[in-house]
Amino acid sequence: MMKKVIALLLCLLLITALAGCGSKPETPAEPEKAPAPSPAPEPEPEKATGGVFSPDGSVIFEKDGLKVTTAGMDYADGLPIILTDIENSGDEDAYLGVAHGAVNGFMTETYLIGFKDFDEDDEYYGYDYSYDQTIPAGETVRCALGYNDFGAGIDLSTLAELAFYFTLAEDDTSWPDYTSELVTIKTGEEVPEVDISELGNVVIDNDKMLLVLGDQDYDHYYGPTVNVYMENKTDGFLGISAETAEADGVACDYIFGTTYAGPHMRCAGFMSFDGEMSEMKGFEDFSVVYTLYEADTYDGLNDVDEVTLDPVSVKYPPQIWGEYENGGLTMEIKPRCNDLVTVETPKNDADGILFTVSETASLEAGGYEGAGWLYSIGRLSEDELHEKLCYDMSGAEVFAKDNEGNYYMYYHPTDVRYDRATVEEMQRDAGQWTMLCEWADSMKDRICEANELEYESFGNSELDMLVARAAWMKDAKATITFLEPYGTVEISGVDGTPYADFILHSYFQEDWEGVLEVPDGEYMVMNLPEEDARIDFFFGDPSMARVTMNGDERLYQAGWYDNSISCAEAVHGWYYAAAEKAGLKEADNFFDDFLGDWHEKIAGRGTLSIEKSVAPDKVKIYARWPASAFEVAEWNLVGTIEEGELYYDNGEYEVIEYSENGESWTNDWSEEESGHFYLNGSGELCWHNDSLEGEEDSVFVR
Repeated sequence: MMKKVIALLLCLLLITALAGCGSKPETPAEPEKAPAPSPAPEPEPEKATGGVFSPDGSVIFEKDGLKVTTAGMDYADGLPIILTDIENSGDEDAYLGVAHGAVNGFMTETYLIGFKDFDEDDEYYGYDYSYDQTIPAGETVRCALGYNDFGAGIDLSTLAELAFYFTLAEDDTSWPDYTSELVTIKTGEEVPEVDISELGNVVIDNDKMLLVLGDQDYDHYYGPTVNVYMENKTDGFLGISAETAEADGVACDYIFGTTYAGPHMRCAGFMSFDGEMSEMKGFEDFSVVYTLYEADTYDGLNDVDEVTLDPVSVKYPPQIWGEYENGGLTMEIKPRCNDLVTVETPKNDADGILFTVSETASLEAGGYEGAGWLYSIGRLSEDELHEKLCYDMSGAEVFAKDNEGNYYMYYHPTDVRYDRATVEEMQRDAGQWTMLCEWADSMKDRICEANELEYESFGNSELDMLVARAAWMKDAKATITFLEPYGTVEISGVDGTPYADFILHSYFQEDWEGVLEVPDGEYMVMNLPEEDARIDFFFGDPSMARVTMNGDERLYQAGWYDNSISCAEAVHGWYYAAAEKAGLKEADNFFDDFLGDWHEKIAGRGTLSIEKSVAPDKVKIYARWPASAFEVAEWNLVGTIEEGELYYDNGEYEVIEYSENGESWTNDWSEEESGHFYLNGSGELCWHNDSLEGEEDSVFVR
């Protein structure tokens, strides 16, 4: 509206100016008239009212036919969310967003507050990571306002206050052209007041800001990090960006992390570093040069003069890492945690335990076995793992495997082992215990990285345990039934490992809420008669299975599944393997001419591997083709035989780029690859890739 008013005024001024150009005859002065009444003032653009609201039934935004009403609270991903009903009574779709959010008075430079969507079953499935939510004309949409836990020493598990600005955009690709006044939702909860000056070293404290450099930490992805806290004492927006830094004489000219805060708000964030500093595990002397930005609005921070501040410095205590080794496995514990834990390294443990880590203070105060226990790391052979997978593994999970066929277990308590001598001490150190528990869970990744282990995991639902027992339990009685051609086949004595592995990697979960329906069509039946149990795997829906135990039916859905091969097909392959072992069926050999390792004939850079899959009529194809030392293309395909040729579609394609220090990222990706392989008259393997239509087919030899 304001743009239209300005344009109209400009037109009027232009007309007036043109009318005044040139000469005109003089005319007698007209008699003086009473002044005409002034036109009505142009109405001010409508603003949404800001203010403080309740999470239950408050209208927190109303503009241009769009109304947002709070509808209570819930939890998602372990954090509180505020439900909202967004009504669009207008004739056009509306594009609503939220910006510059603060939780309990803290902002962050990362994406913090946003809408969570609902699927058709009203389950929250996460942020859409955009600034807008499309509200169709004439509809009311249920959304949720939620936030991320950005850590950095601030506990956000309790929501006392959510503050943000609503935004409106013209469409779902434009930058918002409207920002509301500040909207604040108070839940009635109380949280302890946080004094950021106590969270680290105060490096700036003036009439504009309080700036604190907090603890340094180490992350296997980010490398060394430094927590940053800022309090904005002004009525506008403040932002600071780290321009250069130096740690123990090592300089960094590119720092990740910009900190900004709204009027009289605080911000919590962190810095991480590029170059040589990213390789450091910690430092004692640290200095940084900041640039300051000031503006009336957040968007204005992009258009103000930059002010370079004087360098600020802090000195950290010596960064002493804990380094432990047992049975050829190494474990490093970062300085922040090393002084707080006790590590045991038992020798030749009967259960394969290599490390047990406990909080020292709880261990000393508890006086009972297991006090302060955080986690243990163990190693199992494949046979030992298979035996474990047959039963409930609460408190234990597989997280890695090595190239010698060993598997690594992460054991953790299923009850709280936190202890102190007094209630006051329990309350005082609760944050330390929470920090150690979060760190303990991250150690799986750290151990994998330090020992070059391959990530691994298996499902352990009731369905998974039944499949494991059918495959690996000694003297287990199990059969698979299909209508034709062999009816019921005994699978005892058949190596079920590839088929059970495939099923257990689908991570089946029971349908506790009863929202799933039995798919139509055929299914494979696995029976364990001694347990009065059977599992039905459906061809019609690769994600679905049904368990019947003691007459009780329960549906399961896979958490992940391969669209190209279903669990029902895996059971079908198991069925055929058992039929072959029983002499009911001849071995399939129609893939044999394609199986094995191949390399591209001319330059030899491209390689192919073709092997049988768990599905009886499919093969797995893996191709790798380096374009240079810093770029490689990879294909993961599933092929089927048609008239003597291998055809594939919906294949995965990925281009991976590498930096000089070995970091990698995906530059291109697709899961719509199609084409076929065939053998020429010389027995060479030819590859026709549909995405390279018009180019000659690549030729491979063994």
